[in-house]
Amino acid sequence: MLGKINLVQYEKCYPSRLKKIFRAGINYHGYNKFIPNMKNAKVGNIPPEVIKLFPSFSKANKIKGFQNALSNITKYLRTCYKVAKEKKLIFYDFRDLQEDLPNFEDIISMFASKMMKGILPKGYNLKLKYIARGVWGNVFKLSIMDKNGKKIMHDKALKVYHSVKCNINSLPNSQGVYAEANFWTYLKHAAGHKLDKTQFTKHYISDLKSGYALTEFIDDDIPKTSSSLDLGNVLRIFYEDFFNEPINGKIYDVGGFVKRFNFIDDKVVLRYFKKLWFRNSEKELDKVIKDFEVKIANPKTPHRDKIQKALELFKQKQDINNQKI
Repeated sequence: MLGKINLVQYEKCYPSRLKKIFRAGINYHGYNKFIPNMKNAKVGNIPPEVIKLFPSFSKANKIKGFQNALSNITKYLRTCYKVAKEKKLIFYDFRDLQEDLPNFEDIISMFASKMMKGILPKGYNLKLKYIARGVWGNVFKLSIMDKNGKKIMHDKALKVYHSVKCNINSLPNSQGVYAEANFWTYLKHAAGHKLDKTQFTKHYISDLKSGYALTEFIDDDIPKTSSSLDLGNVLRIFYEDFFNEPINGKIYDVGGFVKRFNFIDDKVVLRYFKKLWFRNSEKELDKVIKDFEVKIANPKTPHRDKIQKALELFKQKQDINNQKI
C-alpha cells in the first residue's frame, strides 16, 4: 500500500532587483507576472541635487522617504484624473479645466509639498504644473524651491501612468511603466555613457508599483543633441510609435521601442561590437580587427567566443552595407 504523500507548500521566487534583468535586454513578455509580486520595484534614483540636501547620517532614510512621497503624489494625481473623468469635469485632460487649471495646480502643489514635509529642509516647497496627456499617462512639470523661492535644480518631468499595468495584451512588452522603465535602464547601460548629449532626455527613477517615471524636463536650457546614439546599427532597436515627436530634438517617451531580429542580447558581445563600429578610419579599424583575430586565436583569451561573435556580426553588417552601395 502506498504511503501518504505530504503536500509541500512552497513560495514562488521573484527577482529582488530589476537592474540586472533590465540591463540585459528589453521587451520581456512576463512583466505582468513577476513585477507585481516583487517587494521592491524601482529602478534609478532621485535627482542628485535633492540627495545633496540630506545630511549623511539620515541620507538613506531621506531618499526612501522622498521616493515614498513621490509614490503618494503619483497615486493622488492618478485619482484626481480618474475622478475628474468620471464626474465629467474634464473630457480629455486637465487643460479642459480652462480658467480653473491654475487653481487645480495650486491644490496639487500644496498636496505635494505636504507629502515632502519632514523630508525636504524646512521652508522648501514643490510646485506642479500640468503639461499634457499622452496615451499612457499625464505629464507634470515638477519644481522644487528653497525657502527663498529659488529653484534648487532644473525642472523635472513627472509622468503619471493612467494604469500601473498595461492591459492591452499585444503591448505590455513595449508600452507602459514596466516596459519603459526597462528601456531606460537598458539604454543607460548599453550606451556606456551619460545620455545628456544624445537624442534622449535624462531618466532618473521609475517606480513600477505606483506607476511613475521622473525624467529631465525638456526646455531650451538642457544640453543640445550633439552625439546621437546609433539605434539601428549598434543597439539594433527601432521605434514603432510614430505619434510622439521629439521636443527640441529630444526623445522623452520611450514606449514603443522594440528589438530588431538581430538584437545583440549579450553585453560582452555588444561591448566588442561597439569597439569595431566606432572607428574613425579604415587604418584604425584594420588594427582593431587584427587585434581581435589574435585574441580569438589564443585559447587562453577570456570570452574569445564572444569576441568571435562580435567580429562575425560586424563583418555581416559590413557586407550588407557594401551591397547597398
